[in-house]
Amino acid sequence: MKKNKSLSFLFFVCNLITSGQNYFQQDVKYSIHVKLNDVTHELSAFENIEYTNNSPDVLSTLYFHVWPNAYKDNNTALAKQLLESGKTFFYYSQDSLKGYIDSLDFKINDKAVKWEFEKNNIDICVITLNEPLKSGQSITITTPFYVKIPDAHISLLGHEGQSYQISQWFPKPAVYGTNGWNTMPYLDQGEFYSEYGSFDVYITLPENYVVGATGDLVDNEKESAWLDSIAIATSQLKSFDNNDLAFPLSSKQTKTLHYHQEKVHDFAWFADKRYHVLKGEVELPVSKRKVNTYVMFTNNEADLWKNSIEYVNDAIFYYSKWIGEYPYKHATAVEGASFIDGGSMEYPNITVVSSAGDSASLEMLIIHEVGHNWFYGILGSNERKFPWMDEGINSFYEYRTLQTKHPGNLVFFNQFKNIIYLPEHAERSERSLVYDIASHLNNDQPVGSSSEIYSTLNYNGIVYEKSAVALAFLKDYIGEEKFDNAMRDYFIKWKFRHPQPENLITIRYKSCWKI
Repeated sequence: MKKNKSLSFLFFVCNLITSGQNYFQQDVKYSIHVKLNDVTHELSAFENIEYTNNSPDVLSTLYFHVWPNAYKDNNTALAKQLLESGKTFFYYSQDSLKGYIDSLDFKINDKAVKWEFEKNNIDICVITLNEPLKSGQSITITTPFYVKIPDAHISLLGHEGQSYQISQWFPKPAVYGTNGWNTMPYLDQGEFYSEYGSFDVYITLPENYVVGATGDLVDNEKESAWLDSIAIATSQLKSFDNNDLAFPLSSKQTKTLHYHQEKVHDFAWFADKRYHVLKGEVELPVSKRKVNTYVMFTNNEADLWKNSIEYVNDAIFYYSKWIGEYPYKHATAVEGASFIDGGSMEYPNITVVSSAGDSASLEMLIIHEVGHNWFYGILGSNERKFPWMDEGINSFYEYRTLQTKHPGNLVFFNQFKNIIYLPEHAERSERSLVYDIASHLNNDQPVGSSSEIYSTLNYNGIVYEKSAVALAFLKDYIGEEKFDNAMRDYFIKWKFRHPQPENLITIRYKSCWKI
């Protein structure tokens, strides 16, 4: 009996290893020119995509996410999810506060193609190719598009006055993998899954806007010098007027900023004429390479943000030390407005945090969201289907960073502000307040569920906290050195790729064999 179990285990692991050998990944190269109209709160843009089919399959259709349409009416998946969770702002909002994407005119290699929205999801469209796309072939996809920017208090894309949070804003191909097309409507609970590639984004807007974005600013000494001058002036300020949140008049002159980034699967940008700027740098622990760090914030909570370069630097340093080094040249955190009750969100190179309330919460939020550059950014798992691989693992490292910085202190857990204790050898009851409540109420849910299945309480308590506690127990069980080596192996093998749960399990089993 013992022998049979051992053989079954070995067959299971061998199957996991073999399944990884069939892996392929599509490649996408974006070039997007976009202009902001800050009077009408609109984007006018043109997109050029070079799409390469690295799969063994012949493709006759392409699926695209056009997620701004999630904000269009009360029949979208987003609208239904918000209403079901008790968030009624969008449902009762006027049409002027909603948003959408239109003026799409897809062409493949300069030839018109047939395309249409999915029947039940207007934020997904399918393009029928004029000619099948064979394995190894590339095509050029182009389209103009227009985005009416919704109110910022609905979800992640939005504006509050002339403060802009531009995320999930452009047409992007869905991930095509061994399981076919991974299409998903935009949801407020449950995040994203996109193809890796390169981005060249050209943003035109009034020249007195401060912009934080994915990617590196290309060949623009004037803009770089201007940001440096704001950073110097901000560093010299002794106090901030928290009551002064008025927007200055927009300049009549415009500027075009070119950002470039490679090996990312998304691009977001944030613009506000009121931003203060601070600039720093962090030396990576192994290579000693320097990474530039920025924070951009208004007067709203400036007394908290004035110390926030430290939080960005610490996240970059410790995650690089324990997992694998940060591969990009900069990391930025900006103050945003899109979360009416407080919160934060991550994108490659850039993090947005709304009102934090106190310095401990701001530190926690920035470290967590900067950490998503690893678990979501570099290790691009399917957040909608396996949220624990993103939020759970990242929360574990967030807590570990905070424990290292503040041993013995209380950690405030996410926006619910539930106090949990995370000393190194804490009892389970001390480390699992939120999901223990769900369990006692008989409302517990499995860690491995997809994001839309969870209740709001469990999405935080199970996906973030229970998953993190499980990893803490695993680290204690196999030892810190073996745990860190296994995670570094995972990082090296799967960075800039789309790992599935079995890929992480395979790495874990290999580390266990070495015990």
